[in-house]
Amino acid sequence: MATNHDRPFRLRFSDGMEFDLSGDLRVVHRRDGWYVVGRGMLIPVADREEGDRTVAEMNNRGGDNDALRT
Repeated sequence: MATNHDRPFRLRFSDGMEFDLSGDLRVVHRRDGWYVVGRGMLIPVADREEGDRTVAEMNNRGGDNDALRT
């Protein structure tokens, strides 16, 4: 069964910031901060370390059963 996070999904804000929310969870840095993106989600985090912890925790929980998905 194909999951929703396999399809391309982009989120664009009015300030021009754009995120590709498809694919596996990953940590990205933008001009206004750090984010965990993927699986249809955008999660702001304080820094790279918090992003890495968030990805690890979400992957350890089984990830495919996330309550909020696109």
